[in-house]
Amino acid sequence: MKNKKFVLYVALAASLGACSNDNEPQSSPVPDGRTALTVQGEIGTKGASASRAIDTDWGYNDKIGVFMVYSGNGAGLTQENICGGADNKCYVTTGGDGNFKPDGAETEGDNTNIIYFPVVGAVDFYAYYPFISPLTDYTYPLNVTVQSSQEAIDFMYVGKVEGCTKENPKVGFKFVHKLSKLVLVISPGDGLNTADLKNLSVTVGNQPIKATFNLSNGTLMCGADKSDVTLLTTKSGALSEAILLPDAAKSRVLTFDLNNGNDEPFTWTMDKALDVGSKYTYEVKLHRTRAEIIGATINDWTKVNGGEVDAQ
Repeated sequence: MKNKKFVLYVALAASLGACSNDNEPQSSPVPDGRTALTVQGEIGTKGASASRAIDTDWGYNDKIGVFMVYSGNGAGLTQENICGGADNKCYVTTGGDGNFKPDGAETEGDNTNIIYFPVVGAVDFYAYYPFISPLTDYTYPLNVTVQSSQEAIDFMYVGKVEGCTKENPKVGFKFVHKLSKLVLVISPGDGLNTADLKNLSVTVGNQPIKATFNLSNGTLMCGADKSDVTLLTTKSGALSEAILLPDAAKSRVLTFDLNNGNDEPFTWTMDKALDVGSKYTYEVKLHRTRAEIIGATINDWTKVNGGEVDAQ
């Protein structure tokens, strides 16, 4: 990700046979001398809340998918190139502290997600968040229509980490956000008070809503489907946010509706493209007749100051 910096340190040791992934316990070492992969994700200090991996913290039980492939043959992430059966293995941080372990290994004794480093030759790694299974042709389906669970649609990716061997078992994974985020910090203005915001809804019009992400080459392709997207708004109406697909269009209309049976909705046109991995934060003051943008920043979810914009 961009403002969400972290490194996954992967400690892997040798197996007796190259790229073997038999179901052995995770304890170290196991009888044949193998040591299982361990993953630590560092993304900042974990707070007391259970906030998810959508900004700076992991969330409880966040899951990532990990692939290990043969290195140096140019095949990338393909079925034929998978090493040791490490094909979309699920690792989980149960405490939200960035310490990842194979899903199921501790509580259920399920060893199917454990990855072992080969004794001979180099391997490459790919990873992504959040984990899903099954995957088709190593493409990840994306759909941002429903914003109620932001962690479920906040897609992040680690491209090929190359030339990893048991001689250097610590492998750094740097995840990057591959979508865009829009955040509105809202306050009441002329003719309104905080109570007037409690039924507020915000929509952004005519946005691409579906895409696929190629996990092998790191490319995203948006589909033709477009729709209005309703932002996730807090009960107080003070914060409204959405994770959106990157979009080159430099004009999108946001509609603010107080839903009070009296005031007509009013609109504001955002004049910026949605870039990959960027977070757009606007301070919005809602007046009885208009929305006023009193501040704006864009940062790596490269800080850029925005100007004031009035919306009627």
